[in-house]
Amino acid sequence: MRCLAMECLFSYQFLQNVWQHTPAQLVILPAPAGRASWLQTPRAHQMIMAASVAELASSHGIPVFYMARWDDLFPYIPAGVPLVTACFPRRVPSRVLAHTTICNIHPSLLPELRGPDPLFYVARGDAPAGITIHQMDSEFDTGPIIDQQSIDITRCASEADLIRIHATTAAQRWLALQPPPTVGRNQPIQGSYAPLPQASDFVLAPHWSRQQTQRFMQLTNLRRQPYWVPAVQRWVSALHPFGDIAIPCHDGVLHANSIVA
Repeated sequence: MRCLAMECLFSYQFLQNVWQHTPAQLVILPAPAGRASWLQTPRAHQMIMAASVAELASSHGIPVFYMARWDDLFPYIPAGVPLVTACFPRRVPSRVLAHTTICNIHPSLLPELRGPDPLFYVARGDAPAGITIHQMDSEFDTGPIIDQQSIDITRCASEADLIRIHATTAAQRWLALQPPPTVGRNQPIQGSYAPLPQASDFVLAPHWSRQQTQRFMQLTNLRRQPYWVPAVQRWVSALHPFGDIAIPCHDGVLHANSIVA
């Protein structure tokens, strides 16, 4: 197993769950800007409290290849040996896709919420929660679907909970598929897109219920982005029972602390 990943909670949680059950030969991370590619071998005979994907790999005896250029990767991925990617931030070029099959772990029920940030829109209630495992093609999140699983997020109380339940479910489905099928079912052409959210996306709509408003704020709490309350034309931060701003909802009000400009 060879993995494309990045330093983020989704990659970490997915790989942590997978590597407990199946070995890996290599994890590929983006090289820092301005650095050439290099291979980092695991630290031998050292107990590590892993706080990053790189440290997690080292604790499992897995080398890390920091990739600056795609062409530097070919010596480390034999032709036809499949890769799995979980949250890799770069578009895979066609010459790599022609060299080997890549399965992508995507935290939405494709074709809904294609793109870089589906969990924001899941938190906002725009689409049901779930994961998709699909074969990567030359477009973003449009390749044949291998497996999907809906997820109940009603017990999630934070954005970290939301990320972890998606990554854990994806790892369980990935392990159950081994070896992964070589043929998936084609996706519909039409679907929705999940771009990186802007400040204008953090609006607390007055027609939302108290539950939807509270959930959206809880499940996006790691972003450190204030929320706009149209009814009072104010930005607010976290919910607080004694907050100075009342957030109107269709079934009552919530309170939050205002942001001082």
